[in-house]
Amino acid sequence: MGRNLLSTTGLAHKLIADLKPLSEMLPPNERRIVENFFEIILQQRVVIAEATELMPLEAALVILLAEERRRNNLENTELYKQIDGLHKQVQELKKDKERLEADS
Repeated sequence: MGRNLLSTTGLAHKLIADLKPLSEMLPPNERRIVENFFEIILQQRVVIAEATELMPLEAALVILLAEERRRNNLENTELYKQIDGLHKQVQELKKDKERLEADS
C-alpha cells in the first residue's frame, strides 16, 4: 500500500483501538460482546478496507450487523426446530391420553 495508507490489518487495528475506550466503559457482559466484534473486524478486515466509499467504522458496522443477523438466524432456526419437536411430542401425548381414557 502507499506510504501514508494503512495496510488492511493496520486499518483494522486502528479501528479496534478507536473503539477500545468505548468497550472499556461497558459492563463486563457487554464488553465481551464488543470484544467479539473486534474479532469479526479482524476477520473481515479486507472487506472493510475495500469499502472505499464508506468510512472504516461504517463498513465495520455493516459487517457486524450482517454477522449478528446470520447468528440470530441460525439460533432462531434451531429454536423453531426444538419448538416443532416439542409440539409433536405434546400432540403424541394428547393422543396417548385420549386412547387411555377411551380404554378405561
